[in-house]
Amino acid sequence: EIGWNNTESSGINAEYGGGADALINIWDASELSYLLSYSRLEWPVRTLSFNHDGRLLAAGSEDLVIDIAFVETGEKVATVSCNAFPFCVAWHPTQNILAYVTDDKSKHNEKHSRDSDKTTGCVKLFGL
Repeated sequence: EIGWNNTESSGINAEYGGGADALINIWDASELSYLLSYSRLEWPVRTLSFNHDGRLLAAGSEDLVIDIAFVETGEKVATVSCNAFPFCVAWHPTQNILAYVTDDKSKHNEKHSRDSDKTTGCVKLFGL
């Protein structure tokens, strides 16, 4: 996952990336220089998103958590536990409310044995 933060209010013009190495890397896009990396996750990063003012970064991974950190320092702000790995994270355009999508496994009627373990998407919200 690769993304871009061009939010002027944050004072940071940054690119971010995360992947199979479970590291989250942040670069200064103006200077084309490395800023920081942090790794609290053990499994691949699936999705990343800056909040509305560019100060927070949410990272969803196969760890079944979403890690929320300050962009400038990498310091942890919150951890959101998930019942399945998150496919997508996205912040509200003006508030610190995070929407995320995961799978939900649900048992269905046994007479449909082929379909007894269906997977359905589930949208959830987390607010700071």
